Amino acid sequence: MNLDRKSLTLVLGVAFATALFAGCGDDAAKDEPKDGGAQGVAVKKIADIDLSQAKDGTYNGESSENSEYGHGKIAITIKDHKIVSATYFGIDKDGTMKGEDYGKKNGQVSDAQNYKKAQNAVKANATYGAQLVERQQPGKVDAISGATISYEQFIEASTKALDEAKK
Repeated sequence: MNLDRKSLTLVLGVAFATALFAGCGDDAAKDEPKDGGAQGVAVKKIADIDLSQAKDGTYNGESSENSEYGHGKIAITIKDHKIVSATYFGIDKDGTMKGEDYGKKNGQVSDAQNYKKAQNAVKANATYGAQLVERQQPGKVDAISGATISYEQFIEASTKALDEAKK
């Protein structure tokens, strides 16, 4: 019986400690995306864009230039108030499209960590268009950890293109 009393005390102690720490936890975890979005990526939430006023056609948008990372461009096609296609790509500060050489210097990988981050951004860029067609709202496209600037450029470019579609 002495062992049972110790076990019960241990179980109750663990349960109490768990409840105590859970109650003192940070509410920030509740704000994490639940649809597969990147964890730990601080991105500004944007309001949904009303597509009911969007006219059929293809609209282009371009983000502001970042002196270190270039900018992004998108072409969005609207049909019957829906996004039916979207193509997004990044443009390096030298004007070239970001691809497998993005993050290299003089054609060589001089900083493996920097190159990995740059290629992560290229991979993220490749997913944004399809996600936009699927989710119909720029703000519902997942941010990718390590590619926050590319994501912000995508949001800006796509918002500009969709604003044009409503004019």
